[in-house]
Amino acid sequence: MSSEEIVLKQQPFLPLSFSGLSSLTTLHISNRHLSNSNTSINLGSLSSLQDLKLASNDFSELPAGIGHLPKLEKLDLSACRNLLFISEIPSSLRTLVALDCMSLEKVSIQSKTAPDLLLSRCGKLAEIQGLESVENKPVIRMENCNNLSNNFKEILLQVLSKGKLPDIVLPGSDVPHSFIQYQRDRSSSTFRIPAISVGLIQGLIVWTVYADTGKDKLFSFSTLCSASIRKKNDNTELFYTRPYFGISSKDEDHSWVIYIPFSRIQGTIEGGDELEVSVKPGKGTTVRKCGAHLIF
Repeated sequence: MSSEEIVLKQQPFLPLSFSGLSSLTTLHISNRHLSNSNTSINLGSLSSLQDLKLASNDFSELPAGIGHLPKLEKLDLSACRNLLFISEIPSSLRTLVALDCMSLEKVSIQSKTAPDLLLSRCGKLAEIQGLESVENKPVIRMENCNNLSNNFKEILLQVLSKGKLPDIVLPGSDVPHSFIQYQRDRSSSTFRIPAISVGLIQGLIVWTVYADTGKDKLFSFSTLCSASIRKKNDNTELFYTRPYFGISSKDEDHSWVIYIPFSRIQGTIEGGDELEVSVKPGKGTTVRKCGAHLIF
């Protein structure tokens, strides 16, 4: 194994110190039942570390020094079932994976650059703090996170409507009441552009309720959806998204919410035009409801 990579799985002990390993780029310490009470790991000296995996340990808080790793790009904390909160993550981080962290209540972002946040099945997660200041459009996945606060959901929509997030996935079987142009049990929503406000429209939020219909509900992966906008009078396509990838939702309804800025619309829209927003489900996915909401 390269001196730049250490994977500690079956070894009966940890190094007494990580000092002197400043060239280390990969460190995997998973399934060791490590906790804050039985070990005092400080990783702050690993100045070249890019990939850190601490999955399936018993930490209630992150080991010391992680927030000071200037090159860290990927952090995997999956199945750390006692982990209560995640904070002080470095601004260099591109991906935070924290699947199945059953005690996790809060994630805090303290930088204008946030990593992609893969937080599925964190049953106690209530909020992600600091999203209002984020500028780099991270991907956020929160399937089966059924404890999200109503205040946090409102913040998510506000951040999304400002174009600071590409999309979000979260639990939910209803389209919000403010989405007055939606139709139940349909994969499309039709609405008319107000005649007096064409130049004032900033964008459109499309809210889709979907369910995974794959046979393997625990490990199923499927393409989620793609969305398009067309003029109804001449069937002109004005916008199309690439397919988005979703994680199995274990039979529960989930919502995919995407913001489409009108600056990305290809073509001319006039007051009174009737537009149809359609969502195409991918393999193993069914669309239950679809709604649209104009942002002025």
